[in-house]
Amino acid sequence: MDLKSFVDQTWGLTCTALIPIEEGLINHTWLLRTPTHNYILQKINVVVFKKPEKLQEQLQALSKALQLTGLVPLEFIEVDGKSCFVFENAYYRLQKAIWPSTTLKTIDVAVAAQAASALSAFHLALDQLDFSNWEAPIPDFLDVQKRVTAFAAAKQQAEKSRLELGQKIIEKLNTQLPAISAWQALCVTEPKTLIHADPKLSNFLFTQDGKKVRALIDWDTIQLGCVYYDYADMIRSFCGRGEELSAEEQLFRSDIFEALLACFDVNEDKFFIAARGLILVQSMRFLTDYLNNDIYYKVKDDLHNLRRAANQLNLALELEAHWLTTRRPTQ
Repeated sequence: MDLKSFVDQTWGLTCTALIPIEEGLINHTWLLRTPTHNYILQKINVVVFKKPEKLQEQLQALSKALQLTGLVPLEFIEVDGKSCFVFENAYYRLQKAIWPSTTLKTIDVAVAAQAASALSAFHLALDQLDFSNWEAPIPDFLDVQKRVTAFAAAKQQAEKSRLELGQKIIEKLNTQLPAISAWQALCVTEPKTLIHADPKLSNFLFTQDGKKVRALIDWDTIQLGCVYYDYADMIRSFCGRGEELSAEEQLFRSDIFEALLACFDVNEDKFFIAARGLILVQSMRFLTDYLNNDIYYKVKDDLHNLRRAANQLNLALELEAHWLTTRRPTQ
């Protein structure tokens, strides 16, 4: 049985096309067309998500309970109360495509404000629910110390050639450990609530004219955490000019940063600590994966994760320069 036949047999559909979607870094995803509807088919990455059935059970319950204002929720396709099925030792799920919609590669201040408003609406909806027993889909995903420990282990175990190529970035990141520690302390002391934990630009679906957010997708990382994590991850994704730009190009968009900061009712100093710290941790994660021979993120070539690490490090440094020279906080 091929994948199309599995889909047709499991969900009772007539699949006319199965088109790979390449943007995702973790799961394998396809746009599934039928004569009447479009769907999104995903093969859950069990290396990342160790309990795929539990993951989907929680998301299925959340999708039914979440009352979103102005946003379209995810809708998983169930059969006999289940929405996660096994084919050739892999776990698959199907959801209705939010159609028509589009993702954006470039944004302006108005788009950033729309996305910030959508994230706030998403947080408000999550706050209305009692999911205090929510099980984190990736254990310790938000644990900053885990990232620091993994980075230290990767430096010890890395192949000599990769260690040598990454040495300059390793040294620069080592000087940023106090900033990462400040972010870690904020994560520990702030109240915990359900957060999205991956509100990057590609997870916002917009109307086709790009002027309004239709949905915030990819709920796999939803878990209890510090709300500043979501704010910081938006800064990382929205305020950078792209993970593929070289270190010689200006990466940080201060106009988008200021627009997002103005949209959220937050402590500005904490906002900065979170944004700088999270971006540095992302640099560390890319570099750790590079030193570990690219076992987590999809890569285009052997140096892809190294370039990503350098890019994120420079983004954090440009953000810091803007904060210290332009905003001049009181502390």
